[in-house]
Amino acid sequence: MIRTFGNNLLVFIKKWIRKIDWRCVAAVLIAFGVTRLMVLVITYFSMAQLSVPSAEKFWRYNPRNLIADGLLRWDTGWYLGIARFGYDLKSTAFFPLYPLLIRLASLVTGNIWTSGLWISNGAFLIALFYFYALARQEFDSETAGRAVFYLAAAPAAFFFSTVYSESIFVLFVVACFYYARNGKWIPAALAGALASATRLPGILVTVFIFFEALWQQDIRFIPKPWRLRAQAALLLMDLKQLPKARKGILACLFSTSGLIAYMVFLYQKFGTPFAFLHAETDWNRKINLDWFIQLVQNIIAMHKPSGNILSGQVGSIYYLMDTFALVILIPLVVIVFLKFRPSFGWYTFLALLMPLVSSNPVSMRRFALGLIPCTLLLAVWGKRPWVDRLILGISLPLQAYLLVLFSHWLFAG
Repeated sequence: MIRTFGNNLLVFIKKWIRKIDWRCVAAVLIAFGVTRLMVLVITYFSMAQLSVPSAEKFWRYNPRNLIADGLLRWDTGWYLGIARFGYDLKSTAFFPLYPLLIRLASLVTGNIWTSGLWISNGAFLIALFYFYALARQEFDSETAGRAVFYLAAAPAAFFFSTVYSESIFVLFVVACFYYARNGKWIPAALAGALASATRLPGILVTVFIFFEALWQQDIRFIPKPWRLRAQAALLLMDLKQLPKARKGILACLFSTSGLIAYMVFLYQKFGTPFAFLHAETDWNRKINLDWFIQLVQNIIAMHKPSGNILSGQVGSIYYLMDTFALVILIPLVVIVFLKFRPSFGWYTFLALLMPLVSSNPVSMRRFALGLIPCTLLLAVWGKRPWVDRLILGISLPLQAYLLVLFSHWLFAG
């Protein structure tokens, strides 16, 4: 009987192994391993060889742990503060899911400072598997492999290994995309709810789910070629088809529950469900009706020369990098909107627009990590060897440079 059980178990294991997509495993582990090793090595040697601001000016974790100390910077303090002590009005700009996970992980690790590092890196590894599966569904395995490596090699991708919410945000966004793309509305709704509890742009997954639900029921709304009579006929036909998309629409509505739950908490604690919007003003982010005019004015003001422009004395070189990121992202978003499915296009367009309506282009390097369809587009273009070399030749050195800035308390996004 024991021999029979052993044979059955062996057969089961062999079948399970045969079902594994080893190309996916290899692509993800190579992308994760190469780029995270680069993050560890650069953080260690930069911290060891370059002077770090004193603890009197900036807080430090543990100067004897060079890697962990170098990866705990800037917004890390806000997330750890929420995890340890809860919310005050100013910290409400930071959504609750990531600090909650840090607190829960600290019960296992016993160290609330480094718990975020484990969560971020673990979530990023899982996100790469989801991203490969999503890209493989849209394109071939070679494109999917490039997509995960491009995401891991992106200039701001070192944030996936810091105590920032980027890792779990991208994880839940990509998981939501994958499940919605396959018509699995319950897990898509759950992933969407978690995304909306992680960061404000997470609410945009509702747009993705909604358009994906319509698309899968052949609801288009816009005929080709466009004619008024054809438009009216198509609209009537699509409205009749709308009930067939009800599961997706319900998933779309449920995905807002993460944000709604946070707003209920804020109302009970501070008397206003929009405390997080008020807190954003501390970071010079405020929604204005004339946001575009103010955005242009702010960009011009940020780059007024203060000396010799060739020497790098431009208002702030950090603002210049964010402006360059915006200039690169705009055409990518336009192409995604025109070439990809409407769900990808609308999500990407709104995800780019959301930080800009505050008239503040700062941190666009980091926000670009959430524009997942843009990475897919680059992966498609990367089938040309010279494009692939160009993307990696720019992304990896820039990531190394920004990581050195970050670890030494210089603004990197």
